[in-house]
Amino acid sequence: MIINIWKKRDLDLVKELPTKVLFTIEDTIEILDENYGTERTAEDLGGYVAVVDEAGIEELKQHRLKGIVPEYIDDIEGAEYISALFLCSNDFSIVVICKKELKNLIECEDKRDDKSKFRDTK
Repeated sequence: MIINIWKKRDLDLVKELPTKVLFTIEDTIEILDENYGTERTAEDLGGYVAVVDEAGIEELKQHRLKGIVPEYIDDIEGAEYISALFLCSNDFSIVVICKKELKNLIECEDKRDDKSKFRDTK
């Protein structure tokens, strides 16, 4: 599952999440709105928030986030969730929100990809 949140009104798609997580998402959207406008689309600069489960992380890493390591991963205080920032270009980022138990999947997938680049092929 991947739920993309571009605008504040999209918060209705994830209203069942803990309040602290909703505040984190709302703060991120406000920053994007201030810097890139409130009418952003998938084709515009800025970015969005993706709320994901395990399958969603795997799908993002195979497509949109392929080969991109997270810039940082933060715990969302007061909730069992994390926030991970992926910089896709100078002016486009994806903030991934998921349960803390999936942190290893976000961190380790790219490390495995990096190691395979240096594997001896003789």
